[in-house]
Amino acid sequence: MLARLCEAIGGKRGALGVSTMTGKVSIAALHGLTWSAEDDRSLAINPFLPLVMVQPIDRALVASRDYGLEALHATRYYREYVRPRGLRDLIGYRVTDEGDTFGNWVLITGEDRDVLTPAEIAGVELVAPHIRRAVEISQVLGAQRIAADSYRAALDEIDAAVLIIDGQSRPTYANPRAEREVAGGAVLRLQDGRVRGASDAAERALRRAAGEDARRPGGIEASLVGADGEERLLFAVGLDIGGAGEGADWPTLLVLRTPRDDTRNPVAIAARSFGLTPAQVQVLAFLTQGHTPDGIAEILGVSVATVRSHLADLFAKSGTSRQAELVGRTLSLASPLRPPGQL
Repeated sequence: MLARLCEAIGGKRGALGVSTMTGKVSIAALHGLTWSAEDDRSLAINPFLPLVMVQPIDRALVASRDYGLEALHATRYYREYVRPRGLRDLIGYRVTDEGDTFGNWVLITGEDRDVLTPAEIAGVELVAPHIRRAVEISQVLGAQRIAADSYRAALDEIDAAVLIIDGQSRPTYANPRAEREVAGGAVLRLQDGRVRGASDAAERALRRAAGEDARRPGGIEASLVGADGEERLLFAVGLDIGGAGEGADWPTLLVLRTPRDDTRNPVAIAARSFGLTPAQVQVLAFLTQGHTPDGIAEILGVSVATVRSHLADLFAKSGTSRQAELVGRTLSLASPLRPPGQL
């Protein structure tokens, strides 16, 4: 679908990946322009990442419409990355939120065409919920895709326990957090090579997950209290790979997370808590990455006075008076279950 959308608008690149607030990206699917070291280096000065980070799910962020070409052309990102590659416009979406890690996809057009039209934007917006649904349910996975390093890398970045078990409850994939969860045994544990529930309620949920309930649209979700006293949400969905059909021995995707996982993005929390504008979000995001006001002004292509004006507003809204205090206050908003920046 990503490739078809990209081709439909004459795009140069379509990409689906996992990003962090610190500017790290793991690409799960790519169409068009290959990903290079220059792409990785450009992330540190990308003015769109802070905005996508707090963008509502499935709401389009369009460079020409929402950011403005004049503002974009003033940025260091445009000078050093966009213009040398002959790129012009983009439309991007946030589709998942895993604390300070978020899934997103983007379509990028080149200078061989004009900016995206309202009709093209509307067409892509119609498709966006379906892409999100596909990502949520299958994590862009089938059994064959799991073997692909790019998809495995994307799942490894997700800050939720993700497991795939076969019809006999044997694990065929577990990302790092899932390995820790199973080793801890608070909700799920490994017994005789099979994933079992650590409590009666967890075992019942696993049985439902392995049965017909998980194959219905939307799968199942259960709230469980672990042996450590923490609540977990267990989501399960059957993966019908290769059209296995009715009665087949489907593998099952399990996602185990805490209700507080969505609160671990301190910049997003600050944006909601303090009522920040998009420009203030950008300044705050780059501040938390260690940039100075002068450096932020260069990145965004605005004056230092403008950045300091946003800083003054950030101080007023957050009840702080110094940059270090503002950054500390922002990072303190993250859940104490994980140190800031740890994936």
